[in-house]
Amino acid sequence: STGAFAAGVLLAGNRFRPQIQADIKPFEGILLGIFFLTAGAELDPVVVLREWPTLLTGIFAFLITKTTVLYASGPALGLTRAESARVAFTLAGGGEFSFVLFKLAQSLDVLPSALDQLLTASVIISMSLTPLLGDLGDVAGNYLESISKTVKPLPWDGLTADEAESIFDEIDVDENGTIEIDELRTALVNLRIPFNAIADIFNAFDSNGDNVISKEEWNDGIEKGLLEEALRGISEEDTASDIELADDAIVVCGFGVMGRSVYGMLRKAGANRKGDIVAFSLDPSRVAAGALSGASVVFGDGARYDLYKAAGVTKPKAVLVTYGSQPRRMDALKRLRAALPQDTCIYVRADNRREYSDLLNAGATDAINESIETTLRFGALLGKCDTPDKSSELRQYMLEEDNATSSASVETIPGYTEDELSDISEETGLTISEIIKLHDIFESIDVYGGDVPIFELRETLMRISETEPVDVDELTRSMELVDEDARGDLSFEEFIRISYLSRTFKNKSY
Repeated sequence: STGAFAAGVLLAGNRFRPQIQADIKPFEGILLGIFFLTAGAELDPVVVLREWPTLLTGIFAFLITKTTVLYASGPALGLTRAESARVAFTLAGGGEFSFVLFKLAQSLDVLPSALDQLLTASVIISMSLTPLLGDLGDVAGNYLESISKTVKPLPWDGLTADEAESIFDEIDVDENGTIEIDELRTALVNLRIPFNAIADIFNAFDSNGDNVISKEEWNDGIEKGLLEEALRGISEEDTASDIELADDAIVVCGFGVMGRSVYGMLRKAGANRKGDIVAFSLDPSRVAAGALSGASVVFGDGARYDLYKAAGVTKPKAVLVTYGSQPRRMDALKRLRAALPQDTCIYVRADNRREYSDLLNAGATDAINESIETTLRFGALLGKCDTPDKSSELRQYMLEEDNATSSASVETIPGYTEDELSDISEETGLTISEIIKLHDIFESIDVYGGDVPIFELRETLMRISETEPVDVDELTRSMELVDEDARGDLSFEEFIRISYLSRTFKNKSY
């Protein structure tokens, strides 16, 4: 046991750690169950019944002592009083490593057998109390928060030059000597500062407009009171809703690559009146990036009509669904069509012609199919469909032709015809056999018939990789790049794009 513990400590700190975590993940529940079974087998009911007064007194004293020590240590480690209380109660029980120490002490004849049984029983019983202690910790933490001051003095009030420099170093997480917008957002978001206000604060400090705050700019801004003025000027109402929107604004669902392009097109095309367009995204970084560029971007699920009303958009002129995931687009369409007035226009992005038809049948006012619109654009450039009527006629023809072809095709993968697989193969450079094998992997994880969480796909890909260790950071970034709706899960087509983007898995046997 001691050797296994030491090996785990050593391996946890090296570059193989992510791969080991992925390999162990499928057995985590089994190993945890074996541990508790083994620990429970060590409990002697006879000893508990015979020595219960001693056990009760010892456990109570042990819990009180450990809780007190942990609570007193919390502030020294940067925790608040409430956080210290929650941590202290949750960790008050005995630890599993004590079993190793007891066995070692007994083997060295330092610990008598009777005392070993008594101590083992006390640790097991105290561990079983952990859920109850956790609840007590929440109660204590909530109470301490309720009696603390509602308004805390801002950490930037009355700073000296040295203190201002120290705060700069705390915000500059990557220690490159400058503060980026992401670092400032991370520092201010805990103060419940809206993203638009964070963008304004960043711009106020960034006097030379190079998109970073240098130490000199930071000190100058502190001396001028820029941060204090900005923070003091934010009211609770501003925090709750800091964007003024028209009640008939155009809504863009998603602020990924497609969502940003659509938003920029609308603004450039003349929808310039403040509040005429609003985008909703579940990705805080995209919300902050939009705020920094002056766009009206709200954090939240764009498929929720109650969120529209809360933001002031009671009768949207149109809703544009731009999510990157097919299931996500269909889900958003169905929810919005059920909630919005029937005369509200809902336009949805479609990846292929099959999805185009499905979206129209589900209630979309229209769908924008990328392959069809690209084809029509080629026709327009050649002067073959230079009028709206001609474009509509050709669009309908291509849909009917595609439906006829699809009905005659065999689905090698459920939901995908041979022609569609050929298109995916041409786009990604993967062979059809590789795509089928990827689908088998995806299906083995996709037990609910929808999108699959990123962490599950990442761990699966790490387990099947032939090269170790895997660059888990690069893989995660690639996954987040294709996850346009920022929900933390991927569709099958997004999963295929990962295999295309990540060289780690490009030439592996799946």
